[in-house]
Amino acid sequence: MAGGRDQLGPLERVTRVLVALVAAEPKGIRTPRLLKIAAFGGGEEHHVRQLKRLIEDLNGAGWDIRNTASPGQTAIYRAFAGDNRLRLSLTPEQRTELARAALIAGYAEFATRAGIEGTGAPPTPELRTAPQSERNDDALNKVLYALERHCRLRFVYKRRPRVVHPHFVYPGTSGWHLVGHEDGSEKHKRFVTDRMSDVRVDLPRTADPRYEPYRDELDPLTWAIDEPMDVTVETTPAHRNQVETLLGMSSYHEIDDDAVRLTIRVTHRAAFRNRLYELGPRVRVLAPETIRRELLQELESLLD
Repeated sequence: MAGGRDQLGPLERVTRVLVALVAAEPKGIRTPRLLKIAAFGGGEEHHVRQLKRLIEDLNGAGWDIRNTASPGQTAIYRAFAGDNRLRLSLTPEQRTELARAALIAGYAEFATRAGIEGTGAPPTPELRTAPQSERNDDALNKVLYALERHCRLRFVYKRRPRVVHPHFVYPGTSGWHLVGHEDGSEKHKRFVTDRMSDVRVDLPRTADPRYEPYRDELDPLTWAIDEPMDVTVETTPAHRNQVETLLGMSSYHEIDDDAVRLTIRVTHRAAFRNRLYELGPRVRVLAPETIRRELLQELESLLD
């Protein structure tokens, strides 16, 4: 490569690197080839450092790009597929706590599938799965066990014995909160797991069917943060279902032989942009120009 000036524009470089990494799955790309794809200008001794900085910036934007080579070997970078919405929406501390809860629940694959692997300190040995009788702080453990197996819960809360059908848990300022239906009550109630005592779990499938009243509200794409705007995107017929799953159902569509144009109502632009990054080259924004400018500005900020 000739030195002296940047051979590619910054946005073109980011796009080329991402497309190449996605296309190379699952083998990945070795550093020498990735350097040629990135086409950095300037002195050769700075190229590897520039590439590492670019990878760090992309990971900071929600991608999951890792060096899978053995220690001491030439780096091989891979772009791992996963849902990066949690990486972008939660702080590192929140992601670590979420992965911890999944590990306690026996769902060891959750971190990888949710795109949050490697975002916090590795779990300590006491967080690994173990018989419940060997654990001390077992309230949350038993709640997660009951959720997984649809068990009814019995515990003491505010000095009163409770019988609760668990629905879901979520993190709050006071710790983990259980939402469930208590026998004898017409409302769904919240219980802080740290304040439960004498927690007992009934047999599997003794709990009533789960109810998730806040399911839509938990999806940032549905939040009314910005003024509603209709955005037109283009994809292929093969990717239409995936695009509508991540971006929302279209209010209008046009179909050609090799292209599908969708009009989607957007009320949370930041969440919408994050979903576009997850889709990558499978979707293209056509209009309005304000959304296109926001995308370009955000991508350019990665390089500042």
